[in-house]
Amino acid sequence: MNEDRRKSPRIPITAKVSYVSENKTEIFFTEDLSEGGLFLKAEHPPFVGTVLELSISIPMSEKLIDVTGDVIWRLEGKGCGVRFFKLSAEKKKIIQEYIKEISSSS
Repeated sequence: MNEDRRKSPRIPITAKVSYVSENKTEIFFTEDLSEGGLFLKAEHPPFVGTVLELSISIPMSEKLIDVTGDVIWRLEGKGCGVRFFKLSAEKKKIIQEYIKEISSSS
């Protein structure tokens, strides 16, 4: 996605992400994260328009963050861009604080 279209800063991060697909739990990792979405590394990523119920394990946080997002682009063999929606204020704050912490330490 073009950097100019992003509404919030992204940070490079490898975080474990899981979601249920066809009655089985899939485990993937992120390449980057923002309060608006993430890049999901996957050899065979979900198709554009797929709605995902994700559980994100943010490093240095004891909680899993459950979010809903949709696939807005995909690249076979690489992964896909996921845009969050239905993100509660509490979960958004956790992500914002983590991004701020990582950004200030780099």
